[in-house]
Amino acid sequence: MKIKISADSTVDLSEELIKEYDISIMPLLITLGDETKLDGVEVSTQELFQYVDKTGELPKTASPSITAYQEYYDKLLKDADCVIHFVVSGMLSSCYSSASKAAEEYGDRVYVVDSRSLSTGIALLALYACDRVKEGAEPKQIAEECKLLTKKVQASFVLGDLNYMHKGGRCSGAMRLSAKFLRIKPEIVLVNGEMKVGKKYMGKLNKVVENYVEDTLARYPEYDRKRVFITHTPIDSEICKEVRKQLEGKFDNIYDTVAGATISSHCGLGTLGILFITK
Repeated sequence: MKIKISADSTVDLSEELIKEYDISIMPLLITLGDETKLDGVEVSTQELFQYVDKTGELPKTASPSITAYQEYYDKLLKDADCVIHFVVSGMLSSCYSSASKAAEEYGDRVYVVDSRSLSTGIALLALYACDRVKEGAEPKQIAEECKLLTKKVQASFVLGDLNYMHKGGRCSGAMRLSAKFLRIKPEIVLVNGEMKVGKKYMGKLNKVVENYVEDTLARYPEYDRKRVFITHTPIDSEICKEVRKQLEGKFDNIYDTVAGATISSHCGLGTLGILFITK
């Protein structure tokens, strides 16, 4: 049986990993002014930030329609017996609802997994599924295992500033200004599929990121060593290098990925997170 692993563009995998694991990507929609484009296909992370710099406006993001998902599944099923599709947390987006409704007419040929996460938190599940496909597991079993595994995905990140959260209506102007003047950089943690504010760090971004990584590893001393993601929006490359040093020897595979346009539009510049599976 040929099983196709698929994910929405919020998975934030690099082109290299997408190709290596043969994962299909369903792009979300991003509206820039009067134009609606496909995330990762017609608009990149860099182009998104250029648009915001130029207009001062935050793009709008949206889930593909039920019909779009059905057309997508039809295409994948031409060359596969079954599809396992991963989506961003259903608490954050309507992707799961649309993808699931679209899958109803395919019976056991399409399984939709609510990652209860975002970005490379989704990727961790998708890559686990790819591993299980190679091991010969059945699609229903893989989907069920991944649903259970969502509880063990550690997904968190620190924000370099709150400008994009403010533009998106997720924090007040007063909170944004106080964070700026006090140099507060909050941690955002995914808890039961929702974003919650974690620790509030203070100081320069490089030191904040260093402390965040130390705290996160201490919080989850038991973890799967197989892989970890360093996922970020545009940020000083030296910061990423230092994070990699902190993770070396602790994980077998360390992947550095840039967040796609959809995720970046919500968190803004200078955001970084480490994502891995706990035991």
